[in-house]
Amino acid sequence: MNIRDLEYFNALADMLSFTQVAHKFAVSQPTVSYAVKRLEEHYGCDLIVREASHRSISLTTEGEILKAHAQYILDEFVTLDRAIDHAKNNRTHIGLPPIIRSKVFSKLLDEKEIIRFISKFHLVSGGSNELLSKLLSGKIDFSLLGSVNPLVHPNLQVKLLHQQEFFIFVSKENPLAKKKEISFEEAAEYPFILLEKGYTHMRAFQNLSEKSKKKPEVPFYFSDVQTIGQLVSSNIGITLMTEFPVFQEMEGLVKIPLVPEDKEIFYIQYAYLKSAMLNQEVQKLIRILDELSWEEEGGGVGIS
Repeated sequence: MNIRDLEYFNALADMLSFTQVAHKFAVSQPTVSYAVKRLEEHYGCDLIVREASHRSISLTTEGEILKAHAQYILDEFVTLDRAIDHAKNNRTHIGLPPIIRSKVFSKLLDEKEIIRFISKFHLVSGGSNELLSKLLSGKIDFSLLGSVNPLVHPNLQVKLLHQQEFFIFVSKENPLAKKKEISFEEAAEYPFILLEKGYTHMRAFQNLSEKSKKKPEVPFYFSDVQTIGQLVSSNIGITLMTEFPVFQEMEGLVKIPLVPEDKEIFYIQYAYLKSAMLNQEVQKLIRILDELSWEEEGGGVGIS
């Protein structure tokens, strides 16, 4: 059995048409037919049933079983190819969501040697959902990730590093600024300025919207938290955000805790594929993250 035969069969199981599969891969129909025949010889059973008209096909029970495993096997080959390519090029790809990156680097301002060490990696930015997808597909080798629930995945080794609350941030000029705590239902009367879809903050916002049955107006989405902070401080809208350095340093913002029944938690963790062979640099990065003080800003660690 070869990988190309499995690719042809997987496409055929989806399209149920030799003509379409041949067109997709720019090969002849007999090429696809021979691939299926080789797989049937390998497994010693029929994988497809050709209808009497020969215009359509269906999968046998054994074909359904192979289909159920084929995509996973093909994905594993792609992940393997990428892992070997990264190793050959001595290039390790590390995922860093912007908000977590801000928090990590704020703690390492006095650790210039560590910052130089981290800069040697190929750093990939993006929302946690996007980075998780890239991690599972082998496009990146290791990633810090945020989530509204502790991350669990059968293919990943995950270490929880820190957790913190989401808050409502408003301008000091906003009437809500005097509140000691707030329900999402009350906050939903104001327009929200949010991070773009794909960021964990959007998942927390959706959870609260569904729970309260309120759908606030959202005139703006940004990937840049600095812009969100500036618009909120100008009283253009309010936002749902975790407490992190950029917002702590901005003037004119007021942080309001959500009432206990509305609290959402932001979990910070790192993850890598269980099948991954971690090089010495990634192992060193893991030690740095494990030793980092997450409770107090500015707490550094040594490097060895």
